[in-house]
Amino acid sequence: MTDIPSGRLFRVSAFATAALLALATIGIFLVAPEDADQGVIQRIFYFHVAIALTSLVAFGVALVAGLFYLRRRTRRWDELGVVSVRLGLMFSGLTILTGSIWAKASWDRWWVWEDPRLVTYLIVVMLYAAYLVFRSSLEGERMMRYSAIFAVVAFVSVPLSFYAVRIAQSFIHPVVFTQGGANMPDTMLVWFVVSQIAMLALFATLAQLELMQRRAERSLGALKVRLEAVDA
Repeated sequence: MTDIPSGRLFRVSAFATAALLALATIGIFLVAPEDADQGVIQRIFYFHVAIALTSLVAFGVALVAGLFYLRRRTRRWDELGVVSVRLGLMFSGLTILTGSIWAKASWDRWWVWEDPRLVTYLIVVMLYAAYLVFRSSLEGERMMRYSAIFAVVAFVSVPLSFYAVRIAQSFIHPVVFTQGGANMPDTMLVWFVVSQIAMLALFATLAQLELMQRRAERSLGALKVRLEAVDA
């Protein structure tokens, strides 16, 4: 793993992310075709699904970071893991919010407990929320080691959520991608892909920002210790 990106690389990343988000928003609302049945509310699909998949990617990054920490025992992998979980939970919250708005407008239901995809996704969110609670109860090397183990074990729930809608009949949650490909016209698929890339770029940029902040905090802490030693 390379060092945390420099400020210059971060600025490039942030600019590219902003451009992608702007392009996706313009394309979704001004270019993409409107669904004949659901109307304008269907456009939330482009954000909802892209955000949901990004949350699962974030938890996947936490899995990889956990495995590398257990192998190498370096702090930067631990930091990448906790940052990824935090961002994954943020994207998960947005997923539930946008999904509830879409469901209420389309089916007059905020939430459906009978839908396996919704319930299994909620289980994923609760597991990773428990990760943060569990982590806060520990300190030092034990905190990093057990957090890594937790992230690895918790990831078992992610494929369960991803495939839940494919192994059960869901009357409210549509299947967007099937074995035959994307279940949407090419004109919609293009803007969904743009939206997905934009959300992944947003995750990467926010992760870079938080990792840079953590590095700065460590540097300031080390400088404070040295100054106190000199004063003593």
